[in-house]
Amino acid sequence: MAREDFEIVDQKPIGRGQFGTVFRARRRADAAVVALKLILHDADNGGGTIAAERHGAILQQEFAARHGMVPAVVEFGPDGTDFYIAMDLVEGPSLEERLRGGALGYDEAVDHALWLCEFLDRAHAFSVTVEHQPYRLLHNDLKPAHLKIEPTGERKVLDFGMAKVLEETRELATDVGRTIAYAAPERLRSERVNVHADFWSLGVMLYEMVSGHRPYPALEGPRLRRHLYAAITNNAPRASLPPDCPLHLQAIIHRLLAFQPAHRYQTAAEIRADLQRYADHETPVAALYYDTPATLPVMHAGGVGVVGTEPVPMAELPLTPVVAPTDPVPTAETAGPSPAVASPVSGTRERPRRRYRVAARRLVNAVVAAALIGVVTTEGVAWLFAERFRDTIAAIDERSVTSSHAAYRAVARLAFFDLGLRVRVNRPLLAALDTIGDRVVADYRREVPTMGPEEWRQAAEAFAWARILSRRDRSLLSKQLTAEGHVRRLAAQRARPPSTAMAQTALVRFRDAASSDPDAFDPYIGMAVTQLYVLGDVDGALQSLDAAMSRGYTATRRDTALVGDAYMRRALLGRRRAALLTGDQRQGALERTRTDLEHCVASFEQIVEFGNAARHLESCKTQIRQLNQQLTPEEF
Repeated sequence: MAREDFEIVDQKPIGRGQFGTVFRARRRADAAVVALKLILHDADNGGGTIAAERHGAILQQEFAARHGMVPAVVEFGPDGTDFYIAMDLVEGPSLEERLRGGALGYDEAVDHALWLCEFLDRAHAFSVTVEHQPYRLLHNDLKPAHLKIEPTGERKVLDFGMAKVLEETRELATDVGRTIAYAAPERLRSERVNVHADFWSLGVMLYEMVSGHRPYPALEGPRLRRHLYAAITNNAPRASLPPDCPLHLQAIIHRLLAFQPAHRYQTAAEIRADLQRYADHETPVAALYYDTPATLPVMHAGGVGVVGTEPVPMAELPLTPVVAPTDPVPTAETAGPSPAVASPVSGTRERPRRRYRVAARRLVNAVVAAALIGVVTTEGVAWLFAERFRDTIAAIDERSVTSSHAAYRAVARLAFFDLGLRVRVNRPLLAALDTIGDRVVADYRREVPTMGPEEWRQAAEAFAWARILSRRDRSLLSKQLTAEGHVRRLAAQRARPPSTAMAQTALVRFRDAASSDPDAFDPYIGMAVTQLYVLGDVDGALQSLDAAMSRGYTATRRDTALVGDAYMRRALLGRRRAALLTGDQRQGALERTRTDLEHCVASFEQIVEFGNAARHLESCKTQIRQLNQQLTPEEF
């Protein structure tokens, strides 16, 4: 079986991730509906992405056969330089879609978490041999979007593509892809993962199910990505759980999200057992690790204070049983003498404590000062290099985007805040990149484009770079996808014979571009050329050209030539088909062929001096004469 055995039935993707796009497709052999995932070579990273997707497909296929819980893989394999995976289509909303309506009930949230624990327990115990090498399994990108809930209530985990396959003898693997909001702090810092990465992701999901939002709701959005990274890796205080959330459930969540891995659950079975204790109204083990008391008034030297509700790791305190207080809480009248009245002995003890506090304060101030000096120094140096880079922006063109991007990244690595780039470089650079890419796109609207594959590759990188600088501009994504589509179209046309597989991936890019910016006509121009001159899809090409013109595109002589070529190609096919028919069927086929040839003549007569139009015009006229001779008088 091959990629051509599946037909995409809806141009709008049903899913899109960091490395692949998923479409609703139909298997030509039996019309079975499947989910078809296409992983394009441009998204690959030195071959690692497609290799991981291939390993993930093998794992998913084996895992589904043994345990279910994931969509069964129908087929997978190379698609030219790209890769495809066909799998069972899972209908129903994802957990992410359910959470758009707000938090779930606590029992439902725990039920989902219990099911995910069972999945992780089976997944982490799963082992399979791939190319004579035994591997274990991590999901590596567990999040609500990857849990589908079917109408029957059955659940399936999606996106095994970037599931991490670990060699049996190793505990860690390099991180290939992640969703930062669900990534553990040590994973973000080192980009190394183990089974605990999935446990942390489960903790964030459970937090989100009971709260209706993730732990840092104020840091959502692509522009705050760096701040979210800092919050997770620095253990910044999370938003509080709902006040009515049961304390035992809070304890389980806090242990799942403990900053130090040693304080977390160590296996999926442990998590499942604690969740089951909670469900059975028993005390979970997490209650011994995290004390989550209600807010209580207490006395301190300055008056009445408040005990915070943030959990305290019991592993850092003497492990005494957690017992609810039975004595009344002291008040100002019953608490006895105020601690503010110190005896001579207590005053003597207080003096060395004050000296320690003063010394500690001075040390902290020194460290802060040193850090500030370091930041100012590195930012200053980076600012100088940013100024030098700014002077080169005017020289960036369709041949130097890649090298300039490498120079930009080198400057960005010099400082944490990138103030020089943000203040002095990014705005003029964004305008320059957009202009460079637009020049290549505009060139293709001409009758005879002058720019080739290298310029299209540079344009794609220019738009991708511009998207990093301006994430809210949706038109940049459409332009980037259009440029990537032309890179693939040109590669498909240069191949001998022309590569239909590569042309199909070009169409995927053009369709994604059209979906990203419904008003753009450039994707449809590329689509029409690909459909006609590589895939031979006459109707599709004419429809795409009509779609471009309906969006404001002004047709050139090149487009008129495309229409003429389309009718000429269909006429040739019609004559061949008519030769195999008899009677009324032959007459109808010949009449349709003559109509196509007449459209061919009408098109080429408008552009006789353009390209090969004159030669094709005479060819169409000759074929009409030959066709008339083939027909009997009764058939006229």
